[in-house]
Amino acid sequence: MRAIFSLLYKEISYHRVYPLDLVSLAISPFFIVAPFVFVAKAHAENLQLSVSLGLIAWYWLSMFFWGVGYGVRDEMEEGVIESLLATPASVIELLAAKAIDTLLINLYITIALVILLWLLAGVSFHLNWIKFFLLFMASNFALASLSFVYAAFVLVARQASFAGNLFQEAVGILSGMTAPVSVLPKAVRWLSMLIPLTYAIEGARKVAVGQFPYSEMAILFAFGGVLLLSGVLLVKKAEHYVRLTGTTGEY
Repeated sequence: MRAIFSLLYKEISYHRVYPLDLVSLAISPFFIVAPFVFVAKAHAENLQLSVSLGLIAWYWLSMFFWGVGYGVRDEMEEGVIESLLATPASVIELLAAKAIDTLLINLYITIALVILLWLLAGVSFHLNWIKFFLLFMASNFALASLSFVYAAFVLVARQASFAGNLFQEAVGILSGMTAPVSVLPKAVRWLSMLIPLTYAIEGARKVAVGQFPYSEMAILFAFGGVLLLSGVLLVKKAEHYVRLTGTTGEY
């Protein structure tokens, strides 16, 4: 735990040293999300909230993929992985610190997006915020665990941005980011059921209509547990592989 907190301090110190990055994180997501929200508004006023929630949840996935999963490559580039492996600490602890940091960033981005979409796009977020926060935690647990699996792939492949972009975009479509899963072709709808983000988005839309997403949260915790165990095992194997091949500092 001491190593995780030390590594987390390193991540948080970065934000303190580069405060403009925090400003960018608060504003730039709006410019990605807003066009979809305005298109939804042009079709039907009541679609705005549904699309906004889908895109906010998708942004959680994006941040974990690039902050935790692909973040491993940044650490390889800076020589952190190479130095880390010479200490009792492990890559797992580094990923855990990055996951906690990304969780906090996702909370920050979500608050900023809700405020900006309300002020500038006219989206009314009539939500039970306690229910939404509980769903946020369950969703982020599952998505963080998924990013561990991607991190293992990045450790071995080193150049994995193309695969990450492709996966992220495909997941966005299949999970019902801007339209319900029910409108997808039946031939691919079963894939949606295998994606944690699907349940995060469905759960958020349930909260929007006053329901508590019991089943979605249970599925997200189940996904999180399985993916975390799988991710830890795969990262350990990947860590062993880069030790043997001497590629800890290559990218």
